[in-house]
Amino acid sequence: IAFVQDVISGAKSATSLTDANYDGKIDEGDIEQIEQILNGTEKEITILDSANRTVTIKEPVNKIAVYGNEPADALRILGAEDKVIGVENNLEKKAFFPEYRNLSTIGGWDADYEALLSLKPDLVIAYAAQEIDDKKLPGITVLHFDFYKARNTFKEIKTLGVVLGKEKEAQEYIDFCDEIIDEVRGKVDSLPDDQRARVYIETADPYVTHTSNGATGYQIELAGGRNMAADLAGSATGWVEVDAEWVVKEDPQVIVKMAGWNRGNISSGYETSDTGDVQKVWDEIRNRPELAKIKAIQDNRVHVISFDVTYNPDFIISVAYMVKWFYPDLFRDMDPVAIHQEFIDKFHKQLKWNVTKEGVFVYPPLAS
Repeated sequence: IAFVQDVISGAKSATSLTDANYDGKIDEGDIEQIEQILNGTEKEITILDSANRTVTIKEPVNKIAVYGNEPADALRILGAEDKVIGVENNLEKKAFFPEYRNLSTIGGWDADYEALLSLKPDLVIAYAAQEIDDKKLPGITVLHFDFYKARNTFKEIKTLGVVLGKEKEAQEYIDFCDEIIDEVRGKVDSLPDDQRARVYIETADPYVTHTSNGATGYQIELAGGRNMAADLAGSATGWVEVDAEWVVKEDPQVIVKMAGWNRGNISSGYETSDTGDVQKVWDEIRNRPELAKIKAIQDNRVHVISFDVTYNPDFIISVAYMVKWFYPDLFRDMDPVAIHQEFIDKFHKQLKWNVTKEGVFVYPPLAS
C-alpha cells in the first residue's frame, strides 16, 4: 500500500502490479482493492492470466473445473483441491489424483461445453493455448494458466493464490523451491560456459526437444546446464523437432529422455513401480546407431525422467535430479529422492506416497 501511495504522489514509478484493479490508472481505487484483498473482503478481483487476458473474477471462488494435470497439481499445492468439481477426461483415472476419481469429466483439449454448463463452476482453469469460447459459458469465468513452464510457474501460482485466497500456501511453495534453487545457483552460477554440461533433452517423441521456452528448458538452465536447443525457433509451447544429424553435430555430454505422457504405451512416474517400460526407453535411445559416437553415449550419461516430475509445478524435483546428473561431484551431498519425498510430504501429503518404494521417476536409479 505504501508503494502505491508513493506512485500516486510521484515518488516512485509504477510497475505492472501497481494497477491492482486493472482500470488503467493508479489511484486510491487501487489502494482500496489491495486493502480488500489483504482483508479477504473483495467482491471481485482482476488479474492478467497466462494468455495475456485481463480477467475479472467474482469472489469467493467455491467451485472449479480444471483442464490438465499441471493446473490440477497447482490446486492441490495451494490446498484448494476440495473446490474442484470437474476434471479433464482421464485425469480422474490417474494414481496421482485419487481425490478426483469420482468427479465429472469436462472434455479434453476440446472443451465439453454441455458438461461445463451442467456443473456451473465459478471458475474454469485451462491451458494458455487452449481455446475456450467464453461466450458459450455465460456466468462462468475462464482463466488460462499453464503450470508446466517452470519459468512462469511462480508468477502463475502467486496469481492463482490471490484469486483463491491462498497467498500463504503459494508463498510456502515458492520458498521451498527457492531454497533449493539458491543452493544450486550458489555452486553453478560461477561456472564458465566451457565447464557447463552440454545437454540434449528429448521428449517422449524421438528428436523432439525443448527450446528455452519449453517446459524443461528453464529447468536445464536452473541446473546449470547448457540446453543445446535453447535458441532454436520452436512452437508456442516451446517444443521443436530436430534430427539425428543436429544432435551429432551438437555432441551433448548428457542426454535426458522424458518418458510417459501416453506416448508409446509407456508407464512411468506415479502410474507404475515396474521399471520395464522406462528401461526400454533408455535402451532405445542408447542403441540408436546414428548416435553411437556422441559423447553422452560414449560416457554412459543417458538418463530417463518421468513427465510426472518435469511437466508440472513439481519441477524442482526434476532440477534436483538434473544437477546430480550434470555435476555429480559438485552435488555429491544433494539427495533428489529425499527432496522428492519432502515435496510430496509437504504439498501432496494426502497421497501418503513413499517415493523409494512406489513409482518410477528416473532410470537408471541413482546410485545409493
